[in-house]
Amino acid sequence: MLICRFLGNACIELIGEKDHIIIDPVFLSPPREGIGRVFITHEHSDHINIDKLDEICEKYTENPKWLAIYGPKIVHNNFKFDILEVESNTKVNLNDGIVEVFENECWKSKGCVAFLIEIGGKRILHTADSAKFSNQLRAIKTEIDCCFIACFESNFNDYLEFLKIISPKLVIPYHFTGEKEENAKKLVDFLKVNNLNSKFLDMGGEFRI
Repeated sequence: MLICRFLGNACIELIGEKDHIIIDPVFLSPPREGIGRVFITHEHSDHINIDKLDEICEKYTENPKWLAIYGPKIVHNNFKFDILEVESNTKVNLNDGIVEVFENECWKSKGCVAFLIEIGGKRILHTADSAKFSNQLRAIKTEIDCCFIACFESNFNDYLEFLKIISPKLVIPYHFTGEKEENAKKLVDFLKVNNLNSKFLDMGGEFRI
């Protein structure tokens, strides 16, 4: 069983029996205690915030010295703190799974990545805030249980075109704050009309697979 939580912005939290990770930890709803790994897609302030990392160390990890932080080189260059650098084709072994790193394209970011996380045999794709998906992402053949995708209304057709290629079992719109949640609901309706399984998850909401 894998618990998937949406915490606002592009932050998701994944909790398995042996792994507890958080991605792009600029959370608006608090995570749970026990985080062991942090993954960051790129350097923008709605994806990485030093104060939030400090909060994780103070409140949400058992031992800050054991907290592993992964991200692309651009994050290290911009923030000057120690991370485990990842790039396209990097694979990070978890206790009960693996994280694969994919080339990605995000607005005004050089070096953004996407993460395909497998925990306990379940696969979650985190696409940052991409709308122009790389050829590497488009070539994914692995079965995806859930894809988290941004919900900017001007890019709905871009999301649809990509999702029809990779055919995830479930799509969750994310990358919004409270005042923008209507965009996520509109995207859910748009995807359903186009025969894709999608559901709205509010901030702090979770589901299990």
